[in-house]
Amino acid sequence: MAKTLKLQFNTSEGGSASLTVDAPVEPVNAAAVQQAMDAIIASGVFISTTGSFISVKKASLVDREVTDIL
Repeated sequence: MAKTLKLQFNTSEGGSASLTVDAPVEPVNAAAVQQAMDAIIASGVFISTTGSFISVKKASLVDREVTDIL
């Protein structure tokens, strides 16, 4: 099973944008994720097509099963 941590942000032009982290350290610490997302927003490094990241929307741990057939 492949797990990813999906970080979603609200953007300055009213949209949303996301970043995905492959193979996050488990168990996922909600406080650490919040702190990391706040640091990402404060850095101003990321800008999407709907503007810069301005606030946290949500974070999700996504677990999916992949079955190779070939």
